Order: sequence, then C-alpha cells, then structure tokens
Amino acid sequence: MAKWGEGDARWIVEEREDSTNVNNWHWTEKNATKWSKERLTELLVDLSFDDKSGNAKITEMDSCTGDAIANCRKGKLIFFYELVLKLKWKGKTTSGEAVNGTLCIPNLSEEQDIEDLEVQVKLTSDETSDRRKVKDLVRKAGAELIRGQLGKWLVDLKEKYAQNLILPTKAGAGKPTPSQPTAGVKVAAATTAAKKAEPEKPKASVFKTIKLSDEFKCRGTELFRALVEEAQVRAYTQSDCKIDAKTGGEFSLFGGNVTGVFKELVPYETIKQAWRFKHWPAGHFSDVTLTITENADNCTLELVHSGIPESDVETTTSGWKSHQWTRMKSILGFGSAINFGL
Repeated sequence: MAKWGEGDARWIVEEREDSTNVNNWHWTEKNATKWSKERLTELLVDLSFDDKSGNAKITEMDSCTGDAIANCRKGKLIFFYELVLKLKWKGKTTSGEAVNGTLCIPNLSEEQDIEDLEVQVKLTSDETSDRRKVKDLVRKAGAELIRGQLGKWLVDLKEKYAQNLILPTKAGAGKPTPSQPTAGVKVAAATTAAKKAEPEKPKASVFKTIKLSDEFKCRGTELFRALVEEAQVRAYTQSDCKIDAKTGGEFSLFGGNVTGVFKELVPYETIKQAWRFKHWPAGHFSDVTLTITENADNCTLELVHSGIPESDVETTTSGWKSHQWTRMKSILGFGSAINFGL
C-alpha cells in the first residue's frame, strides 16, 4: 500500500509535512466494545414497565455480541458499531401469574436510526391470554423505553470518546464533529435522474476498459456497505467524501478528485456508477460496474470500468487497487491474498 502523501495526486489529498497527528489529520481509533457492553447492561437491566395488563422487568443481559469502534480523522469523529443484544425479562399478570420471556435487538448499528430499531419479544413461559398481554406490554411500551435507553448509550459513547480521541490543535482544543449515523441504503428502481451523468463521450479520444477482481474476508453485506456508506469510505480512503447511496444519487471521493452518480444499486450484489476524474474533459463520464459474489469463506469483488481515457488507464487501475481495495483490507479488516486480473 502506498504511504500517505505518496502516489498519484488525482487519488489522494495534500501531503502532510510530518508524521505527527497535526490538527487530528491522522486516523486514530479506540475500541469501545467492552465499555459499550458494560454501559448497555447498566442502562437496560432492571428497566421496568407496567400497565393495566400487568408488569415486567428486564432481569439479565444474556449476551451482547459484536463490536463498537470510535475513530477520529481530520478532527471528525466516526463511530462504527454493530451489536446484537439478547436479554431476559420476567413479570406478572394482573392476577399474579408469573411470566418469563426473552428480548432481542438484532441490529444495533450506525446504519439504522435508534427509533427504528427492531425489538423482538418472545415468551418462554407457557402461553395464556393473560401472559400474551404482558408480552404485548414488553413489545410496545417496553420497546419504546428500551430505545430511549439505547439513545442514552449513543450520546454517552460520543461524549466519552470525543474526549479521548480529539487532540488539541494549534488553534485550540476545538470541538469534535461526530458523523451522523448512516440511515441505511435506500434503493429505488432505475430513474431518469442517472442519465444526467451520461452525456456523449468525446469522439476524438481513445477509451479503454479495465477488469479487476479481488477477494475480501467478509460477508457480502459488509463489503457492499463498505463501498456505499459515507463513514466507512471516509475511513479507509482517509479523505473527504460525500455519498448519497441511491439511484440517481451523487458521490464525491478523495476531496472531489473523483465524482459521479449511482446508476443502479442492487443491495449486496451490484453497484453501477457514472464515474469521472476531476481533470477529465467537461461532461465525460466513464462506466463502473462492481459485482459482489459471496463464497463459503470470503467475497469476490469484480470490477468492469469502461470509458477510461487511454492516458489514465494505469492511474485508474492503480487507484482502485492501492487507494481503495488494499486500504479496505488493512483498515476495515477485510484482508486476504490479493488476486488481481486484467
């Protein structure tokens, strides 16, 4: 992988003057998983709710699996978390009958707003009409209280790790700017909006097509998100980006050196883009198709990139390899043996 500040300027941002973390420019990271599990246990265990149908209380954090990571880059905080929470609850019906059950939050992650989180509730006691009423209490009123507690955890996470990750700058301590949770990828049918990025190519130029493939040690869902979610792309490219991951949505990478439009998104399988370098002739876009294939223990990512001016074929090929895919492996942990093919 090319060192930061080296390589073609069309793929990277300005060179640093030294190797110190000036103005919080470098990528720094802290693992917040252990703290998150402890804080979530504090917030959720003993949480109680009741109404005319009975009462219930969360009694135990049965398991909390996954990871929570806090990162700082250029003074901005980025939070990655993907946790699965399993809890136990018990309660009583209005007649005093004991009720037991479980509760699961299968996808506590930055890509989903907390108010939209799914809360799965089950009975472990034999089912009766009165016990079902208590289960409904946990599913409705209890779920709302749980989401409120999860919101507190997220606020605490950002406050705690802002203090640890943001370093003083020459201009003063500065204020961290946490990234907003990604709302998730919204996919629509192909629309005419994407056509604005498909003008006629200049006839005087010679255009080429490159084909690359590589393997990544991750699931197809993880690889897809890494390619379209702004916070993750910013993390491994180590530069500013803007991504509106929907059909017709625009994107800007490497501080505006690469721009384009999403032509098609098939979740976890295919991404099609109209793609250009900033220095290309006005109105000229190339075509990018990324195809994800999930295997038994890894994923294959195939790229077909057509309409590249002949003079930029080498630069474009190197950019995909070193400034994106290799960094995805090292920074996001998707590392595997490299197998590129042209």
